Amino acid sequence: MNTVTLTGRSVVLQPVTENDLDTLVVLANNPAIAANLKDVFPSPYTRADARSFYTLIQEGKLGHVWGVFYDHSFAGIISIIPQTDVYRHSAEIGYWLGEIYQGKGIMTEAVFLVTEYAFKELNIYRISAGVFAPNKRSASVLLKNGFHCEAIKKKAVIKNGVLLDEHLFVKLNL
Repeated sequence: MNTVTLTGRSVVLQPVTENDLDTLVVLANNPAIAANLKDVFPSPYTRADARSFYTLIQEGKLGHVWGVFYDHSFAGIISIIPQTDVYRHSAEIGYWLGEIYQGKGIMTEAVFLVTEYAFKELNIYRISAGVFAPNKRSASVLLKNGFHCEAIKKKAVIKNGVLLDEHLFVKLNL
């Protein structure tokens, strides 16, 4: 379970609490959010889904997870998942932001905070993110944070019955 709070200029990343679950459901229950995430992210998103997510966080099964707060309001989720075995120097970053908070630079700042934390505190040298080809906003967030597109995995994803390319973004700390 993550207990670290990260503070930026306009964003605070803090552990998700039970008090955040109702807002999480409202923001996450949006097909436009789910369209850009793996199928493990339920759609529709219910209170039971939020409860299950919270339990996994508490059990430490999802890596380091933060609620993204903007202007003291819960706005989304960001996580960093350290890998294991020969990939133990690597981590995967994942995130989503409620639709009403998009386009304000919130996730760009959140990704910066988590990336710096992972490099400095978790002994991570490589952070990656898979982005479905249509998700230009997510690609932009990563590019603004110094990630580069390392590969395009052709027709690697099937989402809502459509085959999509996945762009693999990477940032190294060497």
